[in-house]
Amino acid sequence: MSSRILSKLAVAILPLLIFAGLSLSRAVSAGEKHVISQKGKAFSTTELHVKVGDTVEFKNDDDVSHNVFSVADVQSKNNKMQTPGAEASVTFASEGTVEVRCAIHPGMKVTIQVGK
Repeated sequence: MSSRILSKLAVAILPLLIFAGLSLSRAVSAGEKHVISQKGKAFSTTELHVKVGDTVEFKNDDDVSHNVFSVADVQSKNNKMQTPGAEASVTFASEGTVEVRCAIHPGMKVTIQVGK
């Protein structure tokens, strides 16, 4: 084939290859969604195992407000005040252990183990 034909072919195919690569990277990086409910001034679980890239949604199904936070090096987060019915999500980018608490109710605690 001539270089002119190869150049035209490359120009025609390159956008398709780029689009396929972007779609593939999105599919690989998309993680699972996990839900932790807050009800009765407690989290619905005390321990959760997730993978890097997974998202955890904290859902306030309680009749009182909560303030979900973590100061872990792996994932520091403060969802601020969550009124009844509110939701807040966090996506984990690194491996490690994250202890999540409620600033209003000190007995509320959940440990999230983030792995590969």
